[in-house]
Amino acid sequence: QQLLFCRRHALRAFVQNLEKFDDSSLVSIGQELATQELLIHEQERINQDIYYSIEDGFYHIEVIQNALREEFNIELIQLEALNRTAHFIYEVIMNNIHDVQAFFIHKGNHYFCVRRFDNTVDYFFIIDSLSPNMHKTIPHNRILDYIEYLSKNDGLIYIPVSAHLLQMHSIPSDLLHSVLHPLPTCDADQVVFTVNERTNFTFS
Repeated sequence: QQLLFCRRHALRAFVQNLEKFDDSSLVSIGQELATQELLIHEQERINQDIYYSIEDGFYHIEVIQNALREEFNIELIQLEALNRTAHFIYEVIMNNIHDVQAFFIHKGNHYFCVRRFDNTVDYFFIIDSLSPNMHKTIPHNRILDYIEYLSKNDGLIYIPVSAHLLQMHSIPSDLLHSVLHPLPTCDADQVVFTVNERTNFTFS
């Protein structure tokens, strides 16, 4: 039961806004994607369950990506899908990985997010519907260790960037922060959270 609707929960936690992305808007995006695929492949019909399921709150990652693109002009980039040797976006992300704002994670059949806030910038918080009352933390200088941990445990990692990055071939230093911090300002950005060794994620 806890796995149901985790995609919507993760998406709302990602943007820190419970009023965004209700089921009707996400289903509408899923229907649009199904229609586009129908036209591209010239099929008579397509199974819309590929993109969403109202019964269990399933949404394909493309629905999540389109929702963020339409609402906030954010591109959700799958880290593993980038060309590591020649891709400009991969280079920008990895050269500044300690400064990215958030991660959207797909692990097993579950989605959750990892993000940090303006007044607690030295830590990332794991926001997961499976543990709603305890948000484990990751020191920002250990985020590469967490990425490695996820990769070894079949986790897929998506990173939000400003959509403007896709049109760039180089990036001025004064724009770097806004490109890597595309999520909207939220109430949690104003809070100084108490973090200690007990809250830190245990790598195992």
